[in-house]
Amino acid sequence: MGVKSNVTTPLRKETYEHLQLNAGITLVNFDYENIADAAALKTAIAAAKTAGTGILGATRGGGTFTITRELRQVDADGTRFRFKGSEIVDSADAYLSETLIEITAQHIKDVLGNADIETSGSKTTIKLRTAIEDDDYLENIVWIGDTSKGFVAICLYNALNTADFTLTFADKNEGTVNCEFHAHQDDVEDYDELPCEIVFFDAPAASGNTGNTGNTGNTGNTGTTNP
Repeated sequence: MGVKSNVTTPLRKETYEHLQLNAGITLVNFDYENIADAAALKTAIAAAKTAGTGILGATRGGGTFTITRELRQVDADGTRFRFKGSEIVDSADAYLSETLIEITAQHIKDVLGNADIETSGSKTTIKLRTAIEDDDYLENIVWIGDTSKGFVAICLYNALNTADFTLTFADKNEGTVNCEFHAHQDDVEDYDELPCEIVFFDAPAASGNTGNTGNTGNTGNTGTTNP
């Protein structure tokens, strides 16, 4: 008699409603504060694509969103275990890494940051500055990806690419630019939250038409009672 395998698995019917799908799109200076659900977000994304502005660019190979934390365990005599509340976050960082395949002046400006675009007639020139100015930080970088039920958005505030600028080109291939945008705090007084957030946009909940509960029926003529 063979041995029957008892399979223990986390799979359930809801599992396939909790998937993140595809490579998504990355937007620059995208305002989603007043967007309430997936349908409205889809409309806003379509408007950004039609306008041709506010899109970081087409990518290859997807991307990576990373949050790093440097945790320190308080070291005290007599400590034998990890205790809840004994960890301290010494530093944290949030960044988005992607590889762009669109090479325009604006794409390069967004990636370089400390650069200026000069246009004269049909000629566009990009010049790199040694100083990083406040306007070089993008108000935000927002990556939006599909989920089984709608969208998930990852926003990095005051984003600046800190990776070296590298334009990679090859025969019978397209040029690519790697970037790594890091989130930055607005001022030195803000130590409470990392300057990024993750937002889920689901389809609006069905209002629920209770429908016609039906005719409860004619209770019939009870007739008249003669005095």
